[in-house]
Amino acid sequence: MNRRSALSFLALGAAASAGLSGCGFALRQPPKLVFTRVQLTGFAPNSPLAAELARSLENTGVTVVDRIAPPAGGTSGVQLKPDPDVVVLKALSDKREQVVATKTSYSQVRELTLRTRFKFQLSRSGGGEIIAPTELLLSRELTYNEADALAKQDETEALHRAMQTDIVQQVMRRLGAVRAEQLVAPVDSVQAPALASSNPR
Repeated sequence: MNRRSALSFLALGAAASAGLSGCGFALRQPPKLVFTRVQLTGFAPNSPLAAELARSLENTGVTVVDRIAPPAGGTSGVQLKPDPDVVVLKALSDKREQVVATKTSYSQVRELTLRTRFKFQLSRSGGGEIIAPTELLLSRELTYNEADALAKQDETEALHRAMQTDIVQQVMRRLGAVRAEQLVAPVDSVQAPALASSNPR
């Protein structure tokens, strides 16, 4: 390639990049979350999904805490005011499943169905639902051969990891859709009648 051809090639590459930018193409960025701290609860010890979810949350700048600590100074006789910047993500179900899909006439397994199932809900730190219980379920089919069981085991693990990553991305998109006003508990509507009844007639 001579100098003129090389320069032409570089110019075409720059034009293509500019065109992609102009049409709105960009690398996928992590969602911007309206809360700053989150507590993950309900997960099994050493849950790989919890670990990947925590990393994804931290990549957005959110702090993952083990528990929600009360403010300094004590809480005796004082009702804590919920922190609108803190939420609780509770795992209601976190399972990997493997079932036989097809067998030969000699009862040899020929195909497996792999499933990764995750059900969760998101709440305010002081109670109150933000995201109702939501179940995410992914499945993949895997051909099986007893003569190559070890390789199939590795393939099974790889498929589960891929589905896990997909589920984490789906959870992050749902968290990204949470609005700031959802983090604030609504005013107790029962106070209005109580105040009204105290007025003299």
